[in-house]
Amino acid sequence: MSICILKHIEKKYRNGEEIEPLIDIDLEVDRGEFIIIKGPSGTGKSTLLYVIGTLLQADSGELYIDGQNVSDLSDTEKTELRASKIGFMFQDSNLIQALTLRENLDFTVMIGNKIDKEHREGAARANDFLDKLGLLDRANYLPHQLSGGQRRRAMIARALINSPEIILADEPTNDLDNKWSSEVMSILHEECSRGAAVIMVTHNDGLTGEADKVYRLSDGRLEKVSI
Repeated sequence: MSICILKHIEKKYRNGEEIEPLIDIDLEVDRGEFIIIKGPSGTGKSTLLYVIGTLLQADSGELYIDGQNVSDLSDTEKTELRASKIGFMFQDSNLIQALTLRENLDFTVMIGNKIDKEHREGAARANDFLDKLGLLDRANYLPHQLSGGQRRRAMIARALINSPEIILADEPTNDLDNKWSSEVMSILHEECSRGAAVIMVTHNDGLTGEADKVYRLSDGRLEKVSI
């Protein structure tokens, strides 16, 4: 069953000249499916993730998340949708600088509208992710006290803490060595096993073997490629 459907999505920018990073994009992603979208830097991969994540409005086309037409939702409803269903792994960590790593995770659980029982489960899940990602001994550190790779791993933990149904991963293995890149991919596959859909963009061709389906975004157009 599809959790995410894009129909004829288009996006344009005007900065002196018209740029169209997304042209007539069609994509259907099922629950538990791992999708990789590849292509060189600057081809619109991040723009596509921002549209799927409802952080950016498409100029035309339709986006359905869990059967809901996103264009029918208010800004408040889109915010609630993101908090309850979408985990976003940004290229930048986007951690709240005044909060410790654990407080960043607790805050994410809170804005996900979790009730007390789920909050306790979220705390246990936080410990699990911090342990898997080698950050348990950094839980009380502020973001500026972490290395670039640690901040990257912290962002991954935060994106997954609320068990999202859709995981949008923007170059999630950047700044990571081979050991942690492998661990992150393993965690993403675990998330797929519980039914989450992963949509990951990357310019690293070496990761395409991890996916169920691979697409290339080039000149604004998305096409499926052989694995």
